[in-house]
Amino acid sequence: MGARLFTSLSRHFFLILVLLFAIGPIALLFINAVKPPEEFQVSPFSLPAHFTLENITAAWNMGEYGRAYLNSILVGCSTVAIICIAGGLCAYALAKMDFKGKGGILAFLFLCVSVPLGMFLVPLFYMWQKLHLMNTLTGLIIIYSAIFLPLNIFILRTFFLGIPKELSESARIDGCNEGMILMKIIVPIAKPAFLTVALLAGLYTWNEFFFANAFVQTEALKPVSTKYLTFVGNFSSDWSKISAAGLISILPFTVIYMFLQRRFIEGVAEGSLKG
Repeated sequence: MGARLFTSLSRHFFLILVLLFAIGPIALLFINAVKPPEEFQVSPFSLPAHFTLENITAAWNMGEYGRAYLNSILVGCSTVAIICIAGGLCAYALAKMDFKGKGGILAFLFLCVSVPLGMFLVPLFYMWQKLHLMNTLTGLIIIYSAIFLPLNIFILRTFFLGIPKELSESARIDGCNEGMILMKIIVPIAKPAFLTVALLAGLYTWNEFFFANAFVQTEALKPVSTKYLTFVGNFSSDWSKISAAGLISILPFTVIYMFLQRRFIEGVAEGSLKG
């Protein structure tokens, strides 16, 4: 029995290490979020001797997370809607239709995915000032949609390529135009792919900090991802409240993923196999 256990552990040693690396920071975040500040200062890696929710309550109130949640939900839902609609239309055209310049569009989208995001900061900053989009959620939605759209077009296009052409041809014979084919045949079949795209885009917009912090300076408009800065000072930081803020930030998508993980994995697997 001991030999079998040792063989099993040695065989899965790398996976166990990856699991600990992934779960470790989250577990430490939760431990420090429910630990009194004085205990954190003495030993930040030990289990809490006294369980408390005061850090979470204080972080929620000080960070104004109620308003931040609404901002992030508005930005996330708008971005997901734009990406699913525009990405779905573009992916369908690139997968199922033949037209001049198709190869050039694919090359351009690949270039957009390859360019580091930091290179967009300075040009966008000047453009957004001229267009009066600084300190607006609309400006943030446009940025997120433009940044994440190329990758999602590739994901949807890969899935669409795996849908048999016979279905579209049969629909055309029955008198359907391209819009009807897309809405009545392609979209129902590609629901797992759209769910995958929606989760990826939603997760990105919820966690994105770089552009959110640079383009939104008004406290009332700041999303969840930037609220860590509330607890960071010039000379000291309140790590107990920072841990609580981290827990507040990751909780919604953790719950969503727990309920939708099966469909998410199915969408990723089917998309990769069809491609």
